[in-house]
Amino acid sequence: MVGGRVMARIAVGGFQHETNTFAPQKATWEEFERADAWPPFVRGPALIAAVEGFNIPIAGAVAALKERGHEVVPLSWCSAPPSSYVTRDAYEKVAGWLVEDLKKLGPFDAVYLDLHGAMVAEHHEDGEGELMRRVRGVVGDAIPLIASLDYHTNMTAEMVRYSTAMIGYRTYPHVDMAATGRRAAELLDRLLKDGRPLYKAYRQVDFLIPLVWQCTYLEPAKGLFDLLDEIETGGKGAPGGSH
Repeated sequence: MVGGRVMARIAVGGFQHETNTFAPQKATWEEFERADAWPPFVRGPALIAAVEGFNIPIAGAVAALKERGHEVVPLSWCSAPPSSYVTRDAYEKVAGWLVEDLKKLGPFDAVYLDLHGAMVAEHHEDGEGELMRRVRGVVGDAIPLIASLDYHTNMTAEMVRYSTAMIGYRTYPHVDMAATGRRAAELLDRLLKDGRPLYKAYRQVDFLIPLVWQCTYLEPAKGLFDLLDEIETGGKGAPGGSH
């Protein structure tokens, strides 16, 4: 603690892929190496500079954590364009390196992950849930694990089980990606400072909002997200902690 502020070692990393299992082309390791408009695969200290200035969640999270005086320990980060299944080879490379660095660079006070929420690998239907399970296997259950997610995540019971909280984009078209990472970091900072636990609830309903109704500038999605803001402002939920 310095000047009354809690200083924590926080591991940050990310593994982003939006999977459409009906698409013809799989996401190979090479897709993550070259990426698209976002940075290609990066590991270690170079991660901080590689993501800086991008409108992506990890950039917002890193900036917010550093502003609050925390030690940010970069693991690895990557993204590939939307496609079919992530190949076993690609998944195991990326997940393996991230877990390896968690073991090597720990211990940590918390973990932040920049994920999409709709990844399907050839051998794991729930790509994010499996990654979180492996992370928990290294860091244990006692420290916070917070993930930022895309608006179009396919949330699972495993993701809820292994995370402390998941923070999703509030806009479609997505314009608040870095802001979402910042909200995740602010929640993480608050958890580390006051130590109060979060309480989770998870329920799936048998209805999906059609894509043409999902724009957050128009109803019905606009009203749903306005209501979410009201609930959180009224103290009925953790700031940014509902998805």
